[in-house]
Amino acid sequence: MQSLRELNPSVGSKVVIEMVSPRRKVALELLGYIEGKSLLVSAGRKSAGYSAKSLEGVMLKVHIMMEGRICTFMSRLIKVMAEPYGYWHLAYPKSFEVSNIRKNTRVALQLPVSIEFQDQQRAQNFEIPNMVYCTDVSLQGLGIEAPQVLGELGDEYFVTMRLKMAGVDQLLLTSLILRSVKASATGVVIHGLEFQDNEDEAKILIAAYVYREMLVKLGYVD
Repeated sequence: MQSLRELNPSVGSKVVIEMVSPRRKVALELLGYIEGKSLLVSAGRKSAGYSAKSLEGVMLKVHIMMEGRICTFMSRLIKVMAEPYGYWHLAYPKSFEVSNIRKNTRVALQLPVSIEFQDQQRAQNFEIPNMVYCTDVSLQGLGIEAPQVLGELGDEYFVTMRLKMAGVDQLLLTSLILRSVKASATGVVIHGLEFQDNEDEAKILIAAYVYREMLVKLGYVD
């Protein structure tokens, strides 16, 4: 992959910029790009504690977050624009690295969640706890701990979970299918559940949560 056109980052993708002096990381959004020439990103907050104008001409490390991937490259802040709206003009990268983060997108949790069979007949024949613990979430599914086996491989469930996004609790209903079951030494049963065809809103919330937690872990955002 030799160009951003091939990578095809979408407008609104999260962009994390690392500055050397003052040393800090800023989370922005991609507004667009001109192939081979430049990129446009949203302007940083005016209250961020630095002068954006002073960064003109400065080399920056840029990370573009996409579904399952991070594109990283060095760039230069060409121009800070205030009109017709605030945005930064970044030099087009001479080269970039694309990291597949799909294997590293699992976020550890200890979150109580509600679980139930999608099939009501299955629910009558096989009683399971209403509340279990979600131990991790990824773009592909959930890890669930329970005091007993929750069912057979291929069983389908609804899981309701509450995720905090930007300080706001988001109630999320997801549909999943049981893919793995493993008993631990402590007597707890570990389940791997894969997301099914959830609504677009649910997919966006899950991806946003996973990326946000990953960025926090990497130190890109507070």
